Amino acid sequence: MEDIGGLLSVGSKGGDVILLDGDLGAGKTCFSRGFIRGRTGVEDERVTSPTYLLSNSYVIDEDIKIYHMDLYRLSGTEEDLIPLNLDNVFTKDISLIEWPSRLGNKKPSVRLDVTLTINDSTNDNEDDGIESADMDSQCRRMKLEPYGERWIEHLQFLVSEGYFEDLIVED
Repeated sequence: MEDIGGLLSVGSKGGDVILLDGDLGAGKTCFSRGFIRGRTGVEDERVTSPTYLLSNSYVIDEDIKIYHMDLYRLSGTEEDLIPLNLDNVFTKDISLIEWPSRLGNKKPSVRLDVTLTINDSTNDNEDDGIESADMDSQCRRMKLEPYGERWIEHLQFLVSEGYFEDLIVED
């Protein structure tokens, strides 16, 4: 997940919004860690889940920040969102937002929706009688849905330049 987040950070700019949805533990924060480290250029940047803080920010330069938000604990009311200053953040900065269903009608029209799911990938041919709840035995699946020309063009650029050659699996 971190590698894909890093790839998607290429060419990102102020006003870019990525909404991260999916299963609990599927890799939303790992994706964000890769994106933030890739965009800031700080390979050892400490990136943790902002579940209890709601939002962490990372400086790119004096004019732009990345806001990594986790809305899991919010109820989805407009009052919950006021402290996050979303109108300003969506316009000026880069946003990575986990649990975007809590945004309600505040979802921007131009955005990239990333949905992460966990699929059991245990080998059905090996029946050793042991059930594994180990996260390593589960594979992740990512779906990217671009909204707006900005994201359609950005994904087309990354694909045409070969960034995703080993990663694309189409249904």
